[in-house]
Amino acid sequence: MILSVRVPTSQPPERPGQILREEFIKTGRLTQAALAQRMNVPVAKVRGILSGEEGITAETALLLEAALGVEAEFWIRAQFVWDCYRLREVERRTAVLEHEGKGGKRSKS
Repeated sequence: MILSVRVPTSQPPERPGQILREEFIKTGRLTQAALAQRMNVPVAKVRGILSGEEGITAETALLLEAALGVEAEFWIRAQFVWDCYRLREVERRTAVLEHEGKGGKRSKS
């Protein structure tokens, strides 16, 4: 199976946990418990990945590769794309707030 990391320009990229949920959990191919067992990790770790509370580390990517047959590099790229998106959003919002604070936003009178 070949999966690719989607990098849309009009909407946020998918978090690795979203990809995992959509491709493996929601399709019924695996349950959270079965994935945790295959990865030899607590179910709480899988839940954390699915919810976005926990990111994909190199170690987790290797565990996912062994459990699912999807290359570790795919998971690392997906996490990297998500992390870059989040950082760009923070920078963008900060720039907007700074611009508004310097009188860039006109008040209605």
